Amino acid sequence: MMVRGWTTALLGLSLVASTTRVTHAQQVPDSAKVESIPLELKSPDRYQIPSLLEPIRRVTITAPSDNILRSLELPVGSSVRDRQEIAQLDRAEALARVKIADANVKEMQATLALLKQTPNAAVAQAQLEAAQARAELATLDLDRCTLRAPFAGRLIDVAVSPGQFLPKGAKVAELADDTSLRVLIPLERTAATVGSTVKINVEGQVIAGKVQASLPLPETLAPLRELATAFTAAWVILPNEKGELEPGQRALSPSLPTSTLATIPARALHQPAKGTSGGGSHVQVIRNEYVTNIPVRILGNPGPERVQVTGLFRPMDALVVSSSVPLIAGTLIRFSGAAAAHGGVEPTNPDPAEGGEIAGITPPRTGSRGSSGASTKSRASSPAVTRVPPATAPATPKGAAPPPF
Repeated sequence: MMVRGWTTALLGLSLVASTTRVTHAQQVPDSAKVESIPLELKSPDRYQIPSLLEPIRRVTITAPSDNILRSLELPVGSSVRDRQEIAQLDRAEALARVKIADANVKEMQATLALLKQTPNAAVAQAQLEAAQARAELATLDLDRCTLRAPFAGRLIDVAVSPGQFLPKGAKVAELADDTSLRVLIPLERTAATVGSTVKINVEGQVIAGKVQASLPLPETLAPLRELATAFTAAWVILPNEKGELEPGQRALSPSLPTSTLATIPARALHQPAKGTSGGGSHVQVIRNEYVTNIPVRILGNPGPERVQVTGLFRPMDALVVSSSVPLIAGTLIRFSGAAAAHGGVEPTNPDPAEGGEIAGITPPRTGSRGSSGASTKSRASSPAVTRVPPATAPATPKGAAPPPF
């Protein structure tokens, strides 16, 4: 359960290296009322469901009748042309049936010639046509002993060996057309319009494809129903004329969350101002006593006053829901109870391990406070400077340098 509360936050004055000169008359507030709540985080791993690439066409070549496999010269992975021979079954029995059928045709032709001028000529003509049909069937059976590719593609499986007896319907090989591949991936319903172009991640490669169809989510993608995003399952066609992709490769949807998830109050979300370029939605958290701006991606609204977002949150972050004064990134916030009256605002880098300058602080009437002890990557820490309370700060003499805050 999340705990809400208005707490008076001690905001300490700080000194930051800056090119902007602030006049002494401008006052920085030394306290504010900040509402913060703990974050309930979810790992995105549960929703990282990969999909597998499939050939655009795929057929299983089977034995048309009980027979013995005489030859299969093509290994797995071979490219084949349209109607190219893949395997050869034993032809002896089929060839004998063709000879018998041909002989019956000749017999019926001779009978018809003898009975041509008799009343039985019509019967003989019908018998000849039946014999010719049986001969055609025998020829077809002979042709079926040669297994051919129904289209150009690649052999992705060979299940038998020469000399093996094959019952009718036994699998001989599997042929796939990999000039185009398809994949069933979850997409946001608004982006999964038929004919639209989407970019998906295929094992580190970003590939553009076209949406062929949009379907309800299958059970394999059932965990995605827990998210606030409206998902649909879309068949996406990926071109593969150069053969850079392989069937079975994993693909991930760009709509899936890749960082930690949280459901937060809608009023804690900061949207970019209208008309401004760059930037996106973000939230503010208190991380190690400092305000940090976290860019987020909005997944949806699970309720009228709630929004689900994904961003680089940490387990100990506290979400800033509201504040009586605007907070900038790097502001030091200390919830210190009775000592709150002795605090101030400290704009510093929220993570001392990152580039930036750390300012030394001396809170009023409590002695000096040094830097946090962590070094910066780009600039050295500035020495601690004693701050005089604003109410008693002396006027700046003419010609003197402006104060550093």
